[in-house]
Amino acid sequence: MTKTVALGLDLGGTKIAAGIVESTGRLLSHVRLPTPAAGVSQDLAALFDVAHSAVTAAGVIWKSIRAVGVGVPGAFDPKTETVWAPNLPGWKKVPLKRLLEKALCRPVFVEGDRNVQALAEAWLARSGAENLVFLTVGTGIGAGIIAAGRLIPGARGVAGAAGWLAVNENWRPEYGRIGCLEFLGAGPAVARLAQNPLRRKSRSPMKALAEKQQGKITAEIVASVARRGDATARRVLEEIGTNLGRGVASIISLLNPDVVVLGGGLAGAGDLILAPLRRAVRRWGQPLASRQVRIVRSQLGEDAGILGAARYAFIRLEEKT
Repeated sequence: MTKTVALGLDLGGTKIAAGIVESTGRLLSHVRLPTPAAGVSQDLAALFDVAHSAVTAAGVIWKSIRAVGVGVPGAFDPKTETVWAPNLPGWKKVPLKRLLEKALCRPVFVEGDRNVQALAEAWLARSGAENLVFLTVGTGIGAGIIAAGRLIPGARGVAGAAGWLAVNENWRPEYGRIGCLEFLGAGPAVARLAQNPLRRKSRSPMKALAEKQQGKITAEIVASVARRGDATARRVLEEIGTNLGRGVASIISLLNPDVVVLGGGLAGAGDLILAPLRRAVRRWGQPLASRQVRIVRSQLGEDAGILGAARYAFIRLEEKT
């Protein structure tokens, strides 16, 4: 019997991933390349290369691929069918759907990365969750929203811009550039909060690891030493988790989801982030909604973008038949 397969493409600020996915959710291949981030033409060439590599790795032929789904690090405007990806140079009003359909000779469906990741979680990891929010926390913060079983992308594709939630009443210019919650709760905030105590300590596990990275402190370093019991690192993650929890409390109060799934780089810190996040939700959120919601880590890891992009392609194909 012929398998129904789609190509999932996950375009990120630092990497491009691609895979062939069956309609059952089985992943047949997973290929990654660095994102050139040197302009639209070079990024498109890399997308084309990784797509062909994924097909070859899966051992299928192009003719068998029903459609292509793409997750992008920004917004896809359904009115103009263009992509805005602020973290990629030159990606303003890029007609990605049209360009890829011309290059790959297949139907192409484009959506924001946080939205396709939410679809993947609802499809494969949280079966039966009709109301789900996927919160991705890494360099930035975004939320994919599924309500009553349907994806909510917004009028111009920017719904779920959770990094712009206001969780601090004192205005800072940075909030106008990247958003209040993103400034206070994303990966760069972890590194920034860890810098001050490092300057005061002559020696610490964080400082030792940072010196191996040319003195650069990262969220990964903070999480690593926090797992070993470092009190300073744990306090930093406690503050970050609390900030995130205030934002998640607003999301829960507004949308009343069954489950909030935490993904992205900071999800790797596990309960060091989740415990203070959950405490803040119980304190700041609507009581009924906050008590019944489940707040969990993503189970799909780095495959979520590919799987979700493919799932989006399958959904759109079904709508057209």
